[in-house]
Amino acid sequence: MNKRIVALFLLISVLFLTGCTQNNTGKTSQTDPFIGGTNGLVISFQKDAPPAEVFDSRNFPFDVEVKLKNDGETDIKKEDVVVKISGVSPADFGLSDADFVKSPTEDLSATKKDAQGTVIEGVETTVNFPNFLYQGKVAGNSQFPIWAKVCYKYGTITISQLCIKENLLSSDDKICKVTEKKTDFNSGAPVSIIEFEESARGKDKLGFTFKIQHKVKGDIYKQGTKCASDRVNENKVWVNVDTGISGLECAGLSEGTATSGYVVLFEGEKVIRCTQQVTSTTDYVKQVRIDLTYDYLDDISTNVLVKPIV
Repeated sequence: MNKRIVALFLLISVLFLTGCTQNNTGKTSQTDPFIGGTNGLVISFQKDAPPAEVFDSRNFPFDVEVKLKNDGETDIKKEDVVVKISGVSPADFGLSDADFVKSPTEDLSATKKDAQGTVIEGVETTVNFPNFLYQGKVAGNSQFPIWAKVCYKYGTITISQLCIKENLLSSDDKICKVTEKKTDFNSGAPVSIIEFEESARGKDKLGFTFKIQHKVKGDIYKQGTKCASDRVNENKVWVNVDTGISGLECAGLSEGTATSGYVVLFEGEKVIRCTQQVTSTTDYVKQVRIDLTYDYLDDISTNVLVKPIV
């Protein structure tokens, strides 16, 4: 190879590496600790439970079996899950109202990422509703809807970072920058936090805002209500903000403290504004954690065709 070409190649390589070194300001990069996503419990019917077709006149007993998999990153206790069948009259199928409401027999641990980054799948279980048996006679083929509604307690963890400085108005950003949009990481859940942004409010006071967002299928209710269909419980999320520094106040939270309480989502969203007093003799990056807790309602449906015995 021509010596001039080799020398030119080496010079370009040195310049490239030098440029990379000069661009390194010493700022720490963040690694997402979560798997993420918008799933909580994933629900489905087991195959042929219910079957697509049955017969009338007590001639075809069948089960309805609801499969639950915790595909998000919050553990769920069995007593915090309620599965309810609807769409048909229990009496028409030889059952009672109590037969249509059940909870799983085991806790549903979350899907998680271990220290090596390997994804460990969440627990999968089933809730069985046995002994469906159509009691009467139908005048020709008749289709009935089968709905499974699942209410469960769930949560979201969000991690971001604040830039803390001896003087928050300082333009020195070698360690971190105060006024900017920050990266936020959400655990896998149907409710998430987006648009985390920090700003300086003075040399010893900063502010940050974030938006709570729910954009997937399902309904949110106040925690502990078992998804009771009362308007006062709808779209309510419990919020807890923790910077680990005293002097934090967040506006718009009710029934709690200066840093925790309920908010109501309007059209699936709510912006929260917080103010943090800062007294520091050095510049550093500080993690902020936000926890959201709520009851969540999701459902699936299918149809069963009841045929007459000829």
